[in-house]
Amino acid sequence: MRRTREIIGLPVLDLQSGDSVGWVQDVVLDDNKDEVVGILLEGGHFFQSTKGIPRQAIAAVGKDAITVREKTAEVLTGTRWSDKVGNEVYTQGGDARGRIEDVFLDDSVQKLVGFEISDGLFADLFHGRGMILQPHVMVDGKDILIVDNQVSPLDQENEGSSRL
Repeated sequence: MRRTREIIGLPVLDLQSGDSVGWVQDVVLDDNKDEVVGILLEGGHFFQSTKGIPRQAIAAVGKDAITVREKTAEVLTGTRWSDKVGNEVYTQGGDARGRIEDVFLDDSVQKLVGFEISDGLFADLFHGRGMILQPHVMVDGKDILIVDNQVSPLDQENEGSSRL
């Protein structure tokens, strides 16, 4: 699994020309399919803020850089990673579970796997941040995330979530 936060700021390199295309500014997600749509760039010369590199044009997402097969730009529709961070998390029964701190993606950076959850600074210091896996998500809304009633991001043994 990879945190989206680790991808933000990586340089994007064109495999055909060897040129630097820019740096990752944001990752666009499709909430309905739980997939990565593409990346938005900062520092790119021919990209606009609404256009980005679609996921299918990305050759690899490495530890230190992202490589693309071609310098193509498309309008990417979906939810930006930066818009998800800070969203409140509630159970179906209305109990608060914290806020989204990050989004976890699979190793190939194609699928959304889950969310890193914070219940505040003191809870993070004493218990660490929690994780809610995608199968426990009931509604992934614009401003909130609703999970099933049994999910507790910090109780991995009883609730099926993983602790970080």
